[in-house]
Amino acid sequence: MRRCADWSSAWAVLSLSDASRFPILFLLPHSSSKLADKMTGNAAFREHHRAMKWAVTMACLLLSVAAVAQDQDYIEHRLKAGESPFTLARDYMSSPGSYPAILQVNRIANARRIPLGTIIRLPRHLLAYRSADLRVEAFSGEVTIDGRPAARGMAVPEGAKIRTGRMGFVSLRGSDGSVVTMPTNTLAQLVRARIYRLDDLKDIEFRVLEGRGEAQVPGLRPRERYKIGTPKAVTAVRGTVFRVGYDDAGGRSVVEVVEGAVSTAAGEQEALTAAGFGIAATPAGLSREERLLPPPAIVEPGAIQTQPLLSFAIALPPTAVGIRTQIARDAGFTDIIGEQVSEGGQAPAFSDVADGRYFVRARAISASGIEGQSEVYSFRRKRLGASASTQPSPLDDAYRFVWLQDGEGETTYAFQLWNTASPANLIADEVALSQQEIVVTDLAPGTYEWRVAAIQIDEEGLLQVWGPTQRLNVTE
Repeated sequence: MRRCADWSSAWAVLSLSDASRFPILFLLPHSSSKLADKMTGNAAFREHHRAMKWAVTMACLLLSVAAVAQDQDYIEHRLKAGESPFTLARDYMSSPGSYPAILQVNRIANARRIPLGTIIRLPRHLLAYRSADLRVEAFSGEVTIDGRPAARGMAVPEGAKIRTGRMGFVSLRGSDGSVVTMPTNTLAQLVRARIYRLDDLKDIEFRVLEGRGEAQVPGLRPRERYKIGTPKAVTAVRGTVFRVGYDDAGGRSVVEVVEGAVSTAAGEQEALTAAGFGIAATPAGLSREERLLPPPAIVEPGAIQTQPLLSFAIALPPTAVGIRTQIARDAGFTDIIGEQVSEGGQAPAFSDVADGRYFVRARAISASGIEGQSEVYSFRRKRLGASASTQPSPLDDAYRFVWLQDGEGETTYAFQLWNTASPANLIADEVALSQQEIVVTDLAPGTYEWRVAAIQIDEEGLLQVWGPTQRLNVTE
């Protein structure tokens, strides 16, 4: 905001756009001469003095509005009975002295003769407000808010920068139920988070400086704003689900609309993108809209994940060049715990995932970098198995098979052994073994195969996981 010097101790020359209402003023410094001292003793001069002081104060305020006026950054208000620019400033602005700005912005000559129902524009930057109260809903991995480690329930103030690390994820929830989720390697700033005193109108803006962000915004009332932008583009929504991404290296922004519609502006260009479509913004301007790719097919997404690495086989749409796969604790994906971006049809894999119920979704990535639609599937993670090997036996003509449990919980085991020449005839077929070894004797020379299963029974029933088949050659 441009500041004016103290009116009583500095020369001032003010030239305003409407000279008929705000003439050019020339002020003498308060203590510049004996003439000023003599004049201040005159009652008429003192009255004129106060009038000039009011005019200069108003002019300073109007100068601060000038830059905002160029952007049309207002909220419109329909004048009601008993209201005037003076009461609007008193009730809704940050200072009762803001009413000159209302007069200037709306070109009001007589503040006491405004018809009821007149649309009055109120500068947003002068409106009184309270915080929109955005807080950390969930996070995992390395996440910082203004350099401080994130914590559940932590308040995110206006102006704060949010950063996620290589395996960091965070979701912010507003008091209105809106949720913004940021995946790995993202830097974003909460530019504005306000609820104005005027009709409790919401005004929220995020800026994704690097990486990606996804927003779920409930329906907005007229005059409310919810924006998520990048250094190259700004999106404005009216209740929707959409994603924004920005690649700083290439200066490329992408917008992907899942539900509702999003208005995207880049430079002098603007486009309204409907659900099911995406658009990119580059230094050259906005691209053509493209339809979001359909959800990739996840093979047996509900299969119990028992192996050391949690992995999924995924079939991509023909034109896709990559895939983003995410794991979350909730179906809304506000509590994401893992993410993989892979090229082509490479199967994503996740390590260090504890036992429990989770959700998975995958999005195909087009050649333009726009990510497509996704389907959410639930699955169970239950680490179960046995690491098996053969060891020398203290008995002659005997073979000792041993194994170690993979996973947690009370476990029993099964063991099978057969000759490759007759695989249908099991030489050993043991179940419900509590020990973690078995000794087999009198094996004739030949080639054998064997395997071990880990077995658990829980509230969801019987779970049996066979380990890999191994080979044993007996020569004598």
